[in-house]
Amino acid sequence: MPDESEQNKEHSRISVRIGEFQVELEGAHGNVKKLIGKELVDFIKGLQETPKQVPSSNEITPEVTPKVTPKEETVSPLGRPSTTPEALPQLSRARATEKPAEKAAEKTSRKRVLGRTAVIALGLVCIVLVAGLVGAIAVYTPRVNNLESQIAEKDNTISSLNSTVSSLNNTISSLNRTNQVLQNTISQLSLNQSDISALELQIAYLSNITQLRVHGLLVYNQAVNQAADANTTIFTNVINYAGYVSVDVQSNSTTTYVELAYSSHGVNYDNSVTVGTSGTAAFPVLPGSVEIRVGNTETVDSVNATVTATYYY
Repeated sequence: MPDESEQNKEHSRISVRIGEFQVELEGAHGNVKKLIGKELVDFIKGLQETPKQVPSSNEITPEVTPKVTPKEETVSPLGRPSTTPEALPQLSRARATEKPAEKAAEKTSRKRVLGRTAVIALGLVCIVLVAGLVGAIAVYTPRVNNLESQIAEKDNTISSLNSTVSSLNNTISSLNRTNQVLQNTISQLSLNQSDISALELQIAYLSNITQLRVHGLLVYNQAVNQAADANTTIFTNVINYAGYVSVDVQSNSTTTYVELAYSSHGVNYDNSVTVGTSGTAAFPVLPGSVEIRVGNTETVDSVNATVTATYYY
């Protein structure tokens, strides 16, 4: 008897036919055993050999002996049935009735064999299907478990991503609210842009004031006609910022002078500068009321002059 390794190398084929349907399993002996099991293979092989051992219809056909009535039967001296002319018709009738009986018995035997074969085939098909189902369950159960594990892992990943998305959505909502507040602030600042521009101009103006870079005319080319030894007030008003006043004089007298006086922040200021026929006199000033006068010290002649006073602050 060959060992198991030699048997596994053999080519096995299991075929079952039921009516118009046929089921076949073919492959290496070892592979067939892995699919449906060693015991089932041996059982199927035994079933395949069974039809070969079933006796033929001729062997299982029962013998039918014609019945002969005692009156008609004659026995020869040697013990054989009589073949007299009277017995021949009865023997013929017996043989004629024997053939249908044999055929009926043969049909019955065939039906029994076919029925047994069909039952065996159905059982074999059921066994093969059950074995295939068991094999499929054994093969696919680990795969199903692996897929379920992967699905669970993916579900956890999806849950984590959903949490991240929710957190990001909250952050986006917060940023949108902050952006809306900033937009409102920008809109408000845009509405006040004219005020901002005015304030910027004012800041620049005040900065120039601190550096005495702003000036304005108090008197421009004002004509002065006065008698000898007299003075004329050319400006009296309030100034708002500390600075200085420059007075330019053109005169026909060498005794022409410019005088400036004010009282501010506890300071009483009164000073005069002789400018002659052409000259400029400068005086420091503080915020407050300021008075500017032009005069001469002539004894006889009158004086004609032109005066321009500029305020620097």
